[in-house]
Amino acid sequence: MVRETRHLWVGNLPDNIREERIREHFKRYGRVQNVKLLGRMENANAGANGTTISGFCATVAFMDIKSASKAHNAEHVLDERTLTTEYYEPAAIPSAAGATSAGSSPAGSGYSGSSSSVNSAPAPAAIARFHLS
Repeated sequence: MVRETRHLWVGNLPDNIREERIREHFKRYGRVQNVKLLGRMENANAGANGTTISGFCATVAFMDIKSASKAHNAEHVLDERTLTTEYYEPAAIPSAAGATSAGSSPAGSGYSGSSSSVNSAPAPAAIARFHLS
């Protein structure tokens, strides 16, 4: 299990999301150092109701672990989409340059953590692809 860090991976973001809106949403939990929109994630696993789960994902770096912990333990909804959050080590997320079809989420790189989502949407699965536009 990955230890708590000040870095969160955020999944199931709305299609029209922008980095500034993510920053505005998460700053209520503490000072946000950096937000990086990673692109669309398509999950090969289906959700509990049989639908494919997809959406944009991003990383949020807080200035301290306490802020990241508060954000991770809260429920997040943007545009009627329940977001998922995972702790991650920065090296576990592929960079934009290296994130061709082989990219994966923190959960797909051996990560074993929990999700703050309260809906039936699971955390990112082992088979995920990022489509950067």
